[in-house]
Amino acid sequence: MRVIKTMRPGERGARRFQRRYGERLCAVRYRQSACGAKVLTTVEIIVDERDKVPARTSHNALHAHQRTQPVALRIAYGEAELRQLIKQAGGRWSAKAKAWVSRRDIAISLGLGHRIVEGLIDACTDIDTSFEI
Repeated sequence: MRVIKTMRPGERGARRFQRRYGERLCAVRYRQSACGAKVLTTVEIIVDERDKVPARTSHNALHAHQRTQPVALRIAYGEAELRQLIKQAGGRWSAKAKAWVSRRDIAISLGLGHRIVEGLIDACTDIDTSFEI
């Protein structure tokens, strides 16, 4: 398929797609079909966003860093065995976030990976989360 025209967000002809896709819209393209009998409209949208891995950083080093990051875990008050387990592994209680804080690799090795609440670690401001657990 041959591209006939490319439009950026905000340009005439792309505005209706910008209303539909908002800030995720990158481009609108009109393409001619292989036989030339049809004109197709395609849109390019952003579907995911993440930080760029610095150059010359191995994926193993990156994942090792992520494994040692502190995470917050939800363990109910009535689950005394799990609370004792995380406590024995060096976990700390954050009263402010009402969550246990431990390293990701420790939580996963204890079988508590499903209890990790992503982003909750930011609410654990009453304890030092930069410590080595």
